[in-house]
Amino acid sequence: MGALTTQSGRSLAALSETEIIQRIVAALSDACPVFPAGPGGDCAVFENQSDQKYRVSTIDSVILGRHFDLACSGAKAGRKLVQRNLSDLAAAGATPSDALLSFIVGADVESDWLEDFAHGAGRAAANVGLKIVGGDICRGTMGTFSATLALQGHSSRILTRHTCQVGDIIFVTGKLGGSIYGHHLDFMARLKEGQWLCAQSTVTACTDLSDGLAKDLPGLIGSRFNARIDLGAVPISEDAQALAKADGKPGLEHALQDGEDYELLFTSSPTQADLIAATFQKNFPKTLLSQIGKVEAGKGEVFSLADNQPIKSGGFSHFD
Repeated sequence: MGALTTQSGRSLAALSETEIIQRIVAALSDACPVFPAGPGGDCAVFENQSDQKYRVSTIDSVILGRHFDLACSGAKAGRKLVQRNLSDLAAAGATPSDALLSFIVGADVESDWLEDFAHGAGRAAANVGLKIVGGDICRGTMGTFSATLALQGHSSRILTRHTCQVGDIIFVTGKLGGSIYGHHLDFMARLKEGQWLCAQSTVTACTDLSDGLAKDLPGLIGSRFNARIDLGAVPISEDAQALAKADGKPGLEHALQDGEDYELLFTSSPTQADLIAATFQKNFPKTLLSQIGKVEAGKGEVFSLADNQPIKSGGFSHFD
């Protein structure tokens, strides 16, 4: 029996990513606050003592071989780490404040590449006023590189998942799918858009699209609601269409399941949905906004508007 096994002998390969997270949260017990101060949203949300009512926290990583490959420059990998975290803040409508940066680095990683990584991360942070105030670095095995950013921000209200209502309209920013063709390394978190959504009281819930629409939408609505989606209204990116020609899968499948879109998926009360859409486009004319469905009573399932067939909850998972 190895050092990282138990008597049960059941490895992580037998569990889904959701099951792994659920077990960790349960095992943390009293040390883990309940949602929204604890796990369950894009950010954890706490009462704040400043003029902004809430403090929000998030953490995310980039890992060589998982989030980028050896062909990726250090600057792009560093930028991606910051933007991934900022995308979570965008979903909470928050303003970034400070962060801690930690590394696990093999001795064979080139010092110039690591410095380039830091330059990329530093520029991305400075562009939005984020201060990297400390961190840690540890030596890992040869060929290892991972970096983790723990980020803090502030928000005027709680904008998170599971807070939609029956009848709410579902919107998504941007175009989806085909991120492997470059978008996964070259994107900007929708920070300003998220802050604007947070200021609109009729916006009821929000999340960012990191794992794919088909997986992140059930996470947005929670277990008390269903979503009914007009598949014809789902915005499919040009890269998803190109990827569809290369691998034979429909472009819509890529838009639903590819992940790493880093767009915002949100809901609005039905009486104000048209006004939200019109005002959003006036404020952000370069950001596509699509109305793709509505919220119904249910149990966390997603259905096609056209034929009432269920839409499989698929997408990216770290443990598939």
